[in-house]
Amino acid sequence: MSARITCFALAPRRYFRSLTTLTSSIREMSIFTQCLNPLTGTASWEEKDQNYDYHQEVARSAFADMLHDHERNEKYYIALKAAIDKKLRNGEEANVLDIGTGTGLLSMMAAKCGADSITACEAFKPMAKCAIKILEENDYSDRIKLVFKRSTKMTVGKDCDMAKKANILVTEVFDTELIGEGALSTFRHAHECLLEENSIVVPSAGTIWAQVVDSQTVSLWNRIKPIRDAESQSVLIDPPLDVQLCSGAAAVHDMQLTRLPHHLFTPLMRPQQIFRFDWSGKKPLIFKEKALMTDEAIASGNANVIFMWWHLNMDEYGDVILSCAPVWEHPDAKEPKLANFPMEKIADTIPWRDHWMQAVYYLPVELPITAGSIISLVGYHDEYSFWFQVDNKYVDEAPNCERPVCNCCIHVAYSRTRIGQLNDVKRNDKYIKALKGKITKDSVCLCLSDGSLLSLASAKLGAKLIYVLETNYLSKKTTEMFIKANGLTEKVRIIDSLEKLPEADEIDLIFGEPYFISSIVPWENLRFWYTIARYPRNIQRIPIAATIKGVAVEFKDLHKIRAPLGKCEGFDLTSFDKLVQASSEKSDNPVEVHPLWEYPCTALSLPFDVITLDLTANVMDQKRITLSDTIHILNSGSCNGIALWIDWHLNKDITVTSGPIEEIVPGFRISWDPYTRQGVHLFKNILNVTNESHVSWSFNFVPQHGTMEFEFNILLSKN
Repeated sequence: MSARITCFALAPRRYFRSLTTLTSSIREMSIFTQCLNPLTGTASWEEKDQNYDYHQEVARSAFADMLHDHERNEKYYIALKAAIDKKLRNGEEANVLDIGTGTGLLSMMAAKCGADSITACEAFKPMAKCAIKILEENDYSDRIKLVFKRSTKMTVGKDCDMAKKANILVTEVFDTELIGEGALSTFRHAHECLLEENSIVVPSAGTIWAQVVDSQTVSLWNRIKPIRDAESQSVLIDPPLDVQLCSGAAAVHDMQLTRLPHHLFTPLMRPQQIFRFDWSGKKPLIFKEKALMTDEAIASGNANVIFMWWHLNMDEYGDVILSCAPVWEHPDAKEPKLANFPMEKIADTIPWRDHWMQAVYYLPVELPITAGSIISLVGYHDEYSFWFQVDNKYVDEAPNCERPVCNCCIHVAYSRTRIGQLNDVKRNDKYIKALKGKITKDSVCLCLSDGSLLSLASAKLGAKLIYVLETNYLSKKTTEMFIKANGLTEKVRIIDSLEKLPEADEIDLIFGEPYFISSIVPWENLRFWYTIARYPRNIQRIPIAATIKGVAVEFKDLHKIRAPLGKCEGFDLTSFDKLVQASSEKSDNPVEVHPLWEYPCTALSLPFDVITLDLTANVMDQKRITLSDTIHILNSGSCNGIALWIDWHLNKDITVTSGPIEEIVPGFRISWDPYTRQGVHLFKNILNVTNESHVSWSFNFVPQHGTMEFEFNILLSKN
């Protein structure tokens, strides 16, 4: 891995849905792209393949788990077969339109079911070309017509894209919010222009479920809480009023709610079917509407969060349901045979998917709810998204409410993971304890981290003066708000560029969390080390060292996002896998980042240290570091990944981790810090390992260039 010298903003955890591939006609050339090195903070020109961005999109999308979702595929097949059989029984032709065909999977299913004609459309031409090849390899090219267009651009008639209108529509244009990929406009246009009356649509309908919840844990990802001194419980830093009243980010927070421990939230209201979309055309689709649901509260608490999920009626009779509900409401989890199982075990039995998760919406104000009282839940949607309000009394009519937007800047400046990290009490307590051990009334401190509220806390701990480096405009604006709200304008000075940093003789302590907005994988926050290189070693600093650590794991599901398809529901997609792999080799880093608390994994080894870096030394004086070793597998399993993280040693006694929050025990699942993201290496060739197996690793670090490379290999026997 080349220290993730980033030329792009990776969506940190969710993947593009369209599947693409390479074509042999692409000529191999190079271009130079300006890239930011997140370690050094410097920009440089990197030679890249002329189609680097294209390869990147291919690699990041094609191995997503959507086509590995057997339940999804199977239920599409069942509903599609029922639709085709019904048309044929009624003496009609079965003419199928497949919108957004991707690999052509649903079209091939339609052909297998005996459709008379099939027209598929795919707007992304490289994907469409790939689909043509797949159709040829599976002997369906003469039965399926592929149109290189969006469905809204298709024409019907003689010498047009479709000779006549279809009477069966099959499509999958859904996301976590169901309508976020333009489902409403896609279906409306299809009914108006591309389908006969009385057409059968697969799926036929979609239902939105919402539940009012009290979860102080989940709310930590949305709203900044006061920072307190653990010893005196006095408030060190209070969030400004604008921050306290802000509605939060407008975008949905997608989350694997099934993996949220049940004791961390309290349902206040039974799940409500709040919106229903009839894809069949029997009822008009409305692009903007509101709905009101009133029910009795089932528990007392503070309403602060809405959990949302959806299900699809795959067939027109509602017999085949595809549900995205979390475990406590999933129909498969309510089977009598599972009644005595613990929730974690039940969670392992329901279908897993990363392309459709559950959604979290944050309420603008926490509302106290009493068990037995009436709750009014109001839902709204526009063409692409939802938002909600709650009242703790009966409401006759749903009020009008515009989609909430952030007006405090924080939700724009920082990710939800970072907001949660700022609220992590245990983490903050460790930093405050370390700062107390260094700060005196005469201390002048320099903070090298983006948006560090702990740097402001150090002013409240008695420091004489705090310099804060804030080179990001939004982070600087946010910090200014906190400085003003906490009366620290005389004690805190913001520095907006490296050139303006104070001289060494002015500084007693250099502090960092460390956190930088540009960082993706945890060790990219070592930018702190590069920034302090301009200061002599005799200046005290926090942290004093950092250790990159790892563990061999068996992911229950996460590996599916990169696993090749091979045979998918009986159709051969192996050549597609090979083409996509070619793009991956040109654009992907072997270590990516994920919030592993959402993705269960079992430890197959003890944790191992890759390297410990002395942050009191000058990084630019360090020579190339090359290390290698093997780790012993202690528990049999399918070794499909290596999890990586970094520990920050604030002093010789206090360490803050970005990894496991409990001791790792081989053979047991790992508990991960929910307020950081961990590095993940997923093996391309997954092997079953035993206690005679090993994993070899190598690490190469060139400090002057700010590049790091990791390599991992499975050895079934050490010899």
